[in-house]
Amino acid sequence: MTPIKGLLIAAILAVLVWAFRHRSRVGMRAGIKLAAVALAGVGVAAVADPGLTQDLANLVGVTRGTDLMLYVLVVVFAFTQAGTYFRFRELEVRFAKAVRAQAISQAVERDGPPGPRLAADPPA
Repeated sequence: MTPIKGLLIAAILAVLVWAFRHRSRVGMRAGIKLAAVALAGVGVAAVADPGLTQDLANLVGVTRGTDLMLYVLVVVFAFTQAGTYFRFRELEVRFAKAVRAQAISQAVERDGPPGPRLAADPPA
């Protein structure tokens, strides 16, 4: 095994360990964990034997294994970006609802409940 292969495999495994150890507060779902382990396994296999990517590229009709890896990377990036976009949109909606509820609560505390004021009510 060449030194660069050893470094790349170590880097892949280090990223996998980092993703599992430092994401306890995020709470990765089981499916995501399995996908991460599978992706790391594919990465290690591709680094250990680059001929595997060439064989897979030939199987699907792509000229070079590196081109196939680039195409897969583009698709994974697109899914990641779409997921991130929708997650942020959901968080924005939840945040807006929470801020709106808090503003209404503070207004009720300050001015009382909405409705017609009686003549006996002192102005605020």
